[in-house]
Amino acid sequence: MAITSGPAALPPSAPYGSHGGRSHLVAGTRIVGDISAPGLLEIQGQVEGRVIADSVVIEERGMVNGEVQAAAVGVKGTFSGHISGGAVRVHATARLSGTIRYDSLSVESGSEITASCERAKTGG
Repeated sequence: MAITSGPAALPPSAPYGSHGGRSHLVAGTRIVGDISAPGLLEIQGQVEGRVIADSVVIEERGMVNGEVQAAAVGVKGTFSGHISGGAVRVHATARLSGTIRYDSLSVESGSEITASCERAKTGG
């Protein structure tokens, strides 16, 4: 299953550089498959599969088991798998396991992390 979302209006101060719109996966929703969305994708439900967006935020009640690819990634909930992101922020409420490939990484005190982390190679 693949879900694709279109652009939506955003306030000028939207987080995580969400220029292409804002999509929500609400609590109680469960998706098995791939999600591709322009702009910011906020996940409050559960995803098993690959998530691709400009920016992804896994909210406190959200859970992703699989892969996330985005220029900006925020983890407040539960994640297991592989993150490939530009700016990755792990919030204090996060429970994260797997691998993280990043350009910049921020980890708040209180988060639970069991992961290998690798900075993306830059330049030639």
